[in-house]
Amino acid sequence: RRMTHTVESFIDTLRADGVEAGRKAAEEIIEEARRNAQQLVRDAEAKARRIVERAEQERLSALDRTRTDLELAARDTVEKLHDVLGRAMTQVLTKAVSAKLDEADFLKELIHDVVCQYAAADAVGDGTMEITVAEPMRHRLADWTIKTFHKPGERGRFTLELHAALSMVGFEYKVSDGTVEVTPESVVQVLSGMVTPELQALIASTRGGEATG
Repeated sequence: RRMTHTVESFIDTLRADGVEAGRKAAEEIIEEARRNAQQLVRDAEAKARRIVERAEQERLSALDRTRTDLELAARDTVEKLHDVLGRAMTQVLTKAVSAKLDEADFLKELIHDVVCQYAAADAVGDGTMEITVAEPMRHRLADWTIKTFHKPGERGRFTLELHAALSMVGFEYKVSDGTVEVTPESVVQVLSGMVTPELQALIASTRGGEATG
């Protein structure tokens, strides 16, 4: 009987040890699972932060690209505006100058001033100045030219020769040192040189307004 009791005690001890070992193993498994879960959470959080940082970098990069694109677009727009305004200015000036140079009274006054200036400076050479106009204008100026510059009995005055060989409004005049054009193209070129600085200042103020805005 004593032997039986010893065997039973031994079996109970083994059973108890087995339960304790199982409990410890379970606790170790649970602890390992907890550590793994915590590591997974940390990894997930780190990955999420990297994703957010990458997204922010891409957003900033896209913003920079957009800003650069907008600046380039604005610059192109200003340059196109400058070209458009320049062409518009040329068209307006050409139309106005052409209309003015097609007025007989205006040409009479202008030609008279030119002739008087050269006469005062004694720069006509042999005393003859050649004026070239378009055919319609020659008919309108013929009588005036004769009455103004071909008065009989007056000495010391030079002769004005009026020719009809110009294909546009305005006139050309020849003196000893060459030919001078007073045509829409030449007048507009001079006027544009005077207006262009004002136009450039206007464009510059537009650029300045964009920069401050």
